[in-house]
Amino acid sequence: MAEIDKARWARLSPLLDELLDLAPEHRPARLQALHQQAELSPDLIEDLAELLRRQEALEAEDFLASPALSVAEAASTHNQAGQTVGAYTLEREIGQGGMGTVWLARRTDGRFEGQVAIKFLNTGLIGRGDAGRFAREGQILARLTHPHIARLIDAGVAPEHRQPYLVLEYIDGLPLDRFCVERGLDCEARVRLFLDVLAAVAHAHTRLILHRDLKPSNILVTAAGEVKLLDFGIAKLLHRAGDDDTTPPGAATELTRVAGRAYTPRYAAPEQVQGGEVTTATDVYALGVLLYLLLSGQHPTEGQDEALTTPLERLRTLVEVEPKKVSERVPSGVARQLRGDLDTIVAKALKKAPAERYANAAALAEDLQRWLAHEPISARPDRRAYIVGKFIRRHRLAVAASCTALLAIAAGAGAAVWKAQEAHEQRVQAEGLIEFMLGDLRKKLDPVGRLDVLDAVGEKALAYYAQQDLRRSDADALGRRARALHLMGEIAEKRGQMAEAEERFKQAADSTAELLARDAKNTQRLFDHAQSSYWVGYAAWRQGKQEAAENNFETYLQLAQTLTRSEPANSKWQTELAHAEVNLGVLLLNTQRVESALERFTRARTIWQVLIPAHADLQSELTKTWGWMARAQEKLGQFEASISSHEAKLQVLRAEKVLNRQAQDDEATTLSALSRLQLSIGQGSAALVTGRAARDAFVKLVAVDTDNLLFVERLAYARLHLIETVLALGSTEEAREELSALEPEYIRLLAATRDKPDTAIKIPGRFLAAQAQLATKERSLSPTAAPLRDLTRFVDRHSLTRSGGGRGKVDVNTQWALALASYRLGNAIANAAPTEARTRWNQALEHLAGIGESVSEARVKSLRAHALLSLGRTQEARSMAEGLEASGFRHPEWQVGLARRMAAEKVQQY
Repeated sequence: MAEIDKARWARLSPLLDELLDLAPEHRPARLQALHQQAELSPDLIEDLAELLRRQEALEAEDFLASPALSVAEAASTHNQAGQTVGAYTLEREIGQGGMGTVWLARRTDGRFEGQVAIKFLNTGLIGRGDAGRFAREGQILARLTHPHIARLIDAGVAPEHRQPYLVLEYIDGLPLDRFCVERGLDCEARVRLFLDVLAAVAHAHTRLILHRDLKPSNILVTAAGEVKLLDFGIAKLLHRAGDDDTTPPGAATELTRVAGRAYTPRYAAPEQVQGGEVTTATDVYALGVLLYLLLSGQHPTEGQDEALTTPLERLRTLVEVEPKKVSERVPSGVARQLRGDLDTIVAKALKKAPAERYANAAALAEDLQRWLAHEPISARPDRRAYIVGKFIRRHRLAVAASCTALLAIAAGAGAAVWKAQEAHEQRVQAEGLIEFMLGDLRKKLDPVGRLDVLDAVGEKALAYYAQQDLRRSDADALGRRARALHLMGEIAEKRGQMAEAEERFKQAADSTAELLARDAKNTQRLFDHAQSSYWVGYAAWRQGKQEAAENNFETYLQLAQTLTRSEPANSKWQTELAHAEVNLGVLLLNTQRVESALERFTRARTIWQVLIPAHADLQSELTKTWGWMARAQEKLGQFEASISSHEAKLQVLRAEKVLNRQAQDDEATTLSALSRLQLSIGQGSAALVTGRAARDAFVKLVAVDTDNLLFVERLAYARLHLIETVLALGSTEEAREELSALEPEYIRLLAATRDKPDTAIKIPGRFLAAQAQLATKERSLSPTAAPLRDLTRFVDRHSLTRSGGGRGKVDVNTQWALALASYRLGNAIANAAPTEARTRWNQALEHLAGIGESVSEARVKSLRAHALLSLGRTQEARSMAEGLEASGFRHPEWQVGLARRMAAEKVQQY
């Protein structure tokens, strides 16, 4: 069997785990079933069969088949003070439990000093031949880096006695419940401390890891009040559907399969004791027990356990009997604070059915934070009186006038028809209340995700406004109508209901148009209708309605121009005009009308430059516009101009002495684009320097915000560009180093966001293409090599992919990545399988055809010319090559390489 690299092992490992979890007699049948799966290549199955044969040979030798010592023996003989385990020397035993024994140890290999806790686990946690899998679980758990999680430093199996162990950060502290009692913490302080626990568990949940044994003794609090969560030794690595095509649902390693039963019954969820599926909601149940204990001083089942005499009765209680409310277990003085929301939060966390609990620790934390802020909690049933009551508690004075209006409406609605003046006042009050509900109240409901509470308000408002005649409404009524309908449009847009949003914005625009028709020179009316036109266009654009979007953006631009003509010195109107130019420019750019788009961006840039001396806050708008200009110039082949625009953008960004996170991201992105352009005009050395700077900038961003997948994704793109740059310049060593550095980021992105085009196609396509290109250059690519197999599988999976872009536009980058992957594959197999290579080059042309002939980017033309030349369609390739020659495109691989190939082809003809 050939040597297995990291990427290939990532595919083999879960399949091997699945097979080893089966009894030996059942493994051949499962291996045969895997062989029938189309997405698994025959060579992958052969590797699995070979690994199984090796495993069975080890099992035949009785290697690690049973522990050399029992747990008791290990504790009394092996785990003694002065003994060494790897780089550590044991000092004293500090704990014992069902999982094993914990020792305090000190690092003594001379590298550095420090105390650790070494946990020797019960040998029943790993089975036959599972030492390797245990170590892999340790590597998984070591990914948990959080200030409130005791760090897992190492994991292994002691060779002398075949006993598994974990090396953990040593924490000197008290269990969570004891700390709260000894410090005399009040209810609010306990909740705030518990939020640190939730932050730690939520961190694990985002990495698809469960704790499954949360209890006070596993949560220590230091003397400084710092929470540390211990013992992820039985954590289970979750598998999301679709994370890995080769990973069967529910697959788990032997460690997680056996350890699933190693829980503490008092804190176990019903599904744990019943042997059901364990999810993040399982941890939520244990957290609910902990919170109940912290708030009441008692366990939820306390007082019930004593009356239960058999294990079956205790199990039935856990599965069926709801505990008392937490407020019912404390003195009346404390109960007042717990009654209501805290009762509801704890009760939801302790629901018997996992689906009825909070989905994860983060959701539980959000509700506790809302309780602390006196905001509506999500666990509360959707009673509008409760929602409004919470709002009033926090905003008594602001609500008082509106409540008065509401009472007046209720009391006087029947009599309103008798007196016109009274009816008018009632309408004003009603419309004002509608605005309040959709405006101020909406701002409070939005952060807690409860905009649905306003559905009934919106329905009544729509019915109310549907009965109005715009021509007979006065200006104030029309203004209120426009504002209310616009707010309903914003709510619909926020909830992703774009068709409804467009309709509401149109209705608002009808009102602003009527107001403008009555007073055509009123600048406020012009501004209001300009805003309505923009929002109608925006909602249309979000739905891919390009024509409707463009018409409304044009109206927005014309109204902004009218505003600036009426009041040239008004900076607000100038700002609107610049925004209108940019918006229309983006739409034109996305529909390949690049020259017109560039004109719009240039006009906007001029406006920003005039305004910025007096309005420094507009600098960010100028940087965005420089970026749009650079993109348009690149598409037009104006590479030098595009470079100048990027450099101007960097100059504006760096004018700020301290860059915030957004500006740092913008700077790094600009550096990466600048490097690409420098390479396009043949400035290889400059492209390398700038590309490395872009990569380093993103490395720093990821280091300070490891959970930000957007930064990880952008770092991946920066690395890919750097890899492609050094390969184009002939440096294979640096390409190999960068590919190795990219691999863990690449795997993380695939696992986290597999459904995104970027991580499903663009990044994998370029990554696999670069692997194959590197191997081809090093002449190390065999027909059975892993890079070639993976690239072939990727190309076959996406051979029929066509992109509509989701908004009526062609996704150039997706099709480019697919075309590049197909082209590289054809090159890699050209000598060994020339017929198959031609198929791959034709596939590259098909993907490029999906971009469309209107796209004139140099990289597209050049790749198309290379593929045509490879297929022997020399005349077609020559025509494209001549066009590239006339431009300033001097990319060392695409343009220069093409010129060399054309020259060689010409020599062969003679």
